[in-house]
Amino acid sequence: MSTAAAEATPAPLLARMQFSGTWRDYQQRALEEIDAHLAGQRLHVVAAPGSGKTVLGLELMRRLGRPALVLSPTRTIRDQWPSRLVPHFLPEAPSGEEVSADLEVPRDMTNATYQALHALWADEESDRFARLIASLQAIGPVSLLLDEAHHLRREWWNALQALVDALPGAHLVALTATPPYDAPYSEWARYDALCGPIDLEIGVPELVRNGDLCPHQDHVIFSGPDADTLSLLDRRRRSLAAIAAELCLDQPLLDAFEAHPWLSDPGAHIEAILEAPQMLSAILVQLAAAGRRLPPAPLALLGIDRREVAMPSAFWLEMLLDGLLFRFAETFDVGRERRNALRDRLDALGLLEGRRVRLHGSRAMFRMVAGSLAKIDSIVDIARAEAASLGAGLSMVVLSDHVRAADLPRSASAEFRPAKLGVVPIFETLRRAGIEGQRLAVLTGSLVILPALAERPLRALAERRGLPAEQLQLSELPACPGHLRVTASGAAAAQLVDLVTCLFAQGAFTILIGTQALLGEGWDAPAVNSLVLASNAAAFMLSNQMRGRAIRIDPERPGKVANIWHLATVDDLSSGAPYDWRGRLDWGYLDDGEEIGSDIELLMRRFRAFEGISNWGAPRIHSGVMRLGAVTPGAIEGWNARTFAIAGNRSWIAERWATSLGDASPRAHVREIAAANYAPRILAWRDTLRWLGASAASSGAIAAADEMRGIDGPSGIGVAATALAAAAGLAALPKLARAGWLLVRNGSLEGCLKQVGRAVLDGLNEAGLVSDLEREAAWFEVGRGIDGRRDIIVHDVSRATERAVIEAIAEILGPVRNPRYLLVRTSWLGQRRRVDYHAVPSAIARRREWAEHFHQAWQRRVGTSRLVFTRTAEGRLLLLRARARSFAAGFQRIVDRQSAWL
Repeated sequence: MSTAAAEATPAPLLARMQFSGTWRDYQQRALEEIDAHLAGQRLHVVAAPGSGKTVLGLELMRRLGRPALVLSPTRTIRDQWPSRLVPHFLPEAPSGEEVSADLEVPRDMTNATYQALHALWADEESDRFARLIASLQAIGPVSLLLDEAHHLRREWWNALQALVDALPGAHLVALTATPPYDAPYSEWARYDALCGPIDLEIGVPELVRNGDLCPHQDHVIFSGPDADTLSLLDRRRRSLAAIAAELCLDQPLLDAFEAHPWLSDPGAHIEAILEAPQMLSAILVQLAAAGRRLPPAPLALLGIDRREVAMPSAFWLEMLLDGLLFRFAETFDVGRERRNALRDRLDALGLLEGRRVRLHGSRAMFRMVAGSLAKIDSIVDIARAEAASLGAGLSMVVLSDHVRAADLPRSASAEFRPAKLGVVPIFETLRRAGIEGQRLAVLTGSLVILPALAERPLRALAERRGLPAEQLQLSELPACPGHLRVTASGAAAAQLVDLVTCLFAQGAFTILIGTQALLGEGWDAPAVNSLVLASNAAAFMLSNQMRGRAIRIDPERPGKVANIWHLATVDDLSSGAPYDWRGRLDWGYLDDGEEIGSDIELLMRRFRAFEGISNWGAPRIHSGVMRLGAVTPGAIEGWNARTFAIAGNRSWIAERWATSLGDASPRAHVREIAAANYAPRILAWRDTLRWLGASAASSGAIAAADEMRGIDGPSGIGVAATALAAAAGLAALPKLARAGWLLVRNGSLEGCLKQVGRAVLDGLNEAGLVSDLEREAAWFEVGRGIDGRRDIIVHDVSRATERAVIEAIAEILGPVRNPRYLLVRTSWLGQRRRVDYHAVPSAIARRREWAEHFHQAWQRRVGTSRLVFTRTAEGRLLLLRARARSFAAGFQRIVDRQSAWL
């Protein structure tokens, strides 16, 4: 037990608690690692669904020995905490004097929801929050256990932060199954500031290996937009192409671009350009596309030449139009009438959202594409494929965001044309598809439909539970032959979800359509072996929670293998862009925090949050959508066919898991890695070439001087020349030797990336973020990822150190943002001058002496460079060039944070 935990006598309840079972191997590993963290005041644990997260939390509470306040996102999860005490820790239930569910009466263990805490904090007319703080201080010091803190709404964060600030001596333990990896940077930063870095993680692969979760695979099924949406998108695309062409021919507008002050006198606007270098780049891109001469001053300021100006694209056009119409409108000498006409034209095409140009699509456009009715056809195809594979053994759940009860047909013979994606449209389309051997049901908060054959088992189950028959009303649905609508009252209403779930487990029906709101969290149905996520971005967290429930083992079906289906609408069937999983990462690292603009971006974010097997290449378990393979443009039918073939071969999925898990060590667990497409390997080559050249030049000079000694002339000239040439050669030799050593060590891309990692470790060690022991023990592995990038892995360090190292490497190798210090390398290759820029990681850049130490380590390990403080005039200019380089053609750096089973 930690020193902090042992300072006071444990609370009576906690002193009596003792775990009565046997820890699973991954739980034992986690508890061993946790012991090293208990001395601090924060502990952040990520544990996959099914890992026994609540039981682990109770063990932590016991070890800390303090009165505990446990906060949960829902009442269902709140009530799980005290219910797990018996029989895991106590032989019988504790008394009301020991456990409380009332924040105003805290006990040894107090269980509440975040909503309840917010209600106390927001009540400005009373001192209830102040009394809570006083009560906790009176029984303290306390432990704060935060369950699934990623669920917090923005206003709830304020209440929780106020609680933490008022209890400076509290020990905070954060437990979650799904960290908000997909969240915008600001939201992640808030989560990270409260919970601290992730200290340890129990991943899905550990549970699959242990038999606590079943083998499974995620699948993506593509569809094109429905006819109406496709027509709208095509009209929008053609109009956008016309606008782009017109801009290239609009000579007065091009003249205004050339006369822009950032081009005519860029030196006077460095600060403004530094805030938005992409705006200056967008103007240059447009002028180059129109065939205009590019003024040398802005090119020199950005440190690029014309050949490095990016090719025109929707990205640059959006940047240009947004600056012209809104963000930098006052800097363009364009008449109001011309500007208003262009704005009205974009608005009519749905390309404006507030005061922002959105050529990639507004939120309304995304909702329309993501809600395409073509997805209903995909769901029918999935149901047919799963029915053909499993027959009566199918237990499929389809989750959508809306019920759409008004879409129920009025007669069985009426033509059915759904208006929007939702539970009822999916149900009715599946019903009319008549998939042989399958029975359908609907379960939502407002609508429950069962097959008529399920009435007898439903009433028998209700009778066994002592529920009065009159509390369950079943009525026919004339428009849906063979199905009954169920309504409940009294005690039956409270148990209706559980009753339907039990029927599902018994096989009374095989396909259940429901809402995320009802079934997304707290609903447990181990029978599910096929899950379809027909949801949008807003339900990401719930869908990930539901995914965790679908992969639970089913005691009734020991060989269960689960399929999880993701639906995506591709809005351009002729272009390769929608199929490039990496395309949206080109302009950032880890996550730009951009709003989701397409189903593809939604999938990319969703797949970052969990690990799974790869469909191709060497057997690997890692995060990211690339593990499913690559789609060739215009070949979504082939992709879908291959996906259905993989999904139908459940034995192959199980074997793939077994092979992938078998290659790992007995103590393998989920690790964080950086996937990079860039390394400063060229530096070692340039250093070597430079000093080889110097050495060769000195050798030539010595030979020439030796000849001079035999020529008549002023006394001593030949001797002096020989001496000078020899001195130059001697001066070059140490640097040649060092450059040669760097070349040998860093000659490969892998070798260079390892040395970047070592330099990072040296810098973090100097900053006090990595211990001497970890720095010496750590070693790096660099391998080729399935998408061609290099995966950088650091071994034999703690989870917190691993994360710090990976984030620092991502900052160095990714696009330059706004660092305090830069590493600048200038070199010549032939007749061409090249400048490379790297950010000094923010964790190291906080103090100058740390940055200088890192710079020295970089020079020893990677290559020569210059350390520049970016808060000076020279530094701001170099920072501008560094940021502009990120947008130059051919210089996009991609560094993505992933997780892998190693």
